[in-house]
Amino acid sequence: MMKKIVTTVLVLTLFVTLTGCVFNFDGSTEAFTFYTMPDSTNAPVTTFDQGDIIDGVYQKIYDDLYDEIRAEVVADISEEAFQAILDDVLADLYAKEEAGDITIETRTIVEEIHAVIESSLTAVVGISNYDVDGERQGIGSGVIYKQTDNTFFVVTNNHVIENAEDIAIRFSDETEVDATLLGIDETADIAVLSFESLRELTVASFGDSDATQKGTVVLAVGNPSGYEFFGSVTMGIISGKNRYFDTNNDGVRDMFVSYLQHDAAINSGNSGGALLNLDGEIIGINVIKIASMNVEGMGFAVPANLVAAICSDIEQYGESRQVVSLGIQMIQITESNVDALIDDPDYDIPTGVTSGFYIIEVVPDSSVDGYIQTDDIVIQVGDIEIGKTTDFSNQFQKYKVGDVIDITVIRDGETLVLEDIELKAKPSETE
Repeated sequence: MMKKIVTTVLVLTLFVTLTGCVFNFDGSTEAFTFYTMPDSTNAPVTTFDQGDIIDGVYQKIYDDLYDEIRAEVVADISEEAFQAILDDVLADLYAKEEAGDITIETRTIVEEIHAVIESSLTAVVGISNYDVDGERQGIGSGVIYKQTDNTFFVVTNNHVIENAEDIAIRFSDETEVDATLLGIDETADIAVLSFESLRELTVASFGDSDATQKGTVVLAVGNPSGYEFFGSVTMGIISGKNRYFDTNNDGVRDMFVSYLQHDAAINSGNSGGALLNLDGEIIGINVIKIASMNVEGMGFAVPANLVAAICSDIEQYGESRQVVSLGIQMIQITESNVDALIDDPDYDIPTGVTSGFYIIEVVPDSSVDGYIQTDDIVIQVGDIEIGKTTDFSNQFQKYKVGDVIDITVIRDGETLVLEDIELKAKPSETE
């Protein structure tokens, strides 16, 4: 094969020579000077990068020899040859294990679950919500995700600590310590707490929820139905990703949190607890389930990547800058419903419009308050053209609080571009 490569290089060199060209290499500049050999000595000169010339040579070699070399390699790697290579690799691994350089460990799924329980279970704690009279008015779960000296950071759901006068962290030995609320993200239903302790406590780490696939085995850890079931563990799989649904019962699927759907059993008290993978990593924070006689095993968790970003924001700024709320109630226009909407006297939809968000109401003090009006048809938000709601939701998550965008609407039959709209989080209901 080397003979063929050398031959190819010689052919290329001969080609250059026969076409009346000379290469002159200047080692100080690492470039070739390429010029023709005309009768006149005042010929134009062009400089080429050395790498370009070498790349060209190698590309020629590659083009000429690829098919032949590939055929030879495929022929060489027979089933027996592949098995021999595999045996060599395994022998090398076992040799390294015997030498103490590496540890090879094989475990069944039951052993994997036991390992997760042993390593991560105690990172899940109880959250007690006390009213002004010192009476406990609610409980939930939380996860210790960070430690700095004697300060521990806990993530839970906002609805677990909502309206609390005091918050306490509860441990498996039934003792409690006071917690401080650092901040919330109301839209994502996430709250971050801190507490001081000299205990040696387990700290769980966030996994990559984006890389989590449908069918991944997961464990839900929390306190279902109260502290008498403290630290309960249930198992299931990821049933779906990028799930959006109507959390505030306004008749419109919310589009700001793409939940992980799973079928691990969760109940009241699990809220704020961990959804763990078999590496013991937090891939979600359990937040809600669908409770119905006709539904079984539909729980939802806020994805870990979003949770981690919210926690980081709250630690740094005292607020979340992740989940943006446009502040609209709308009906989506599609090709399947546009005719019915046009025929409905309650809606004013111009002929030819087959997609967009028909605005029913604008939330006061929201991102688009003062820009978008009732009966507008939003056809583009930032650089996202309105198509399917789910597609829009997935793309809209790239925007963060503080980003400035333009929104295009149809108003009274005219297309308008509303410029320089600063995106905000969901307005607080207490403001």
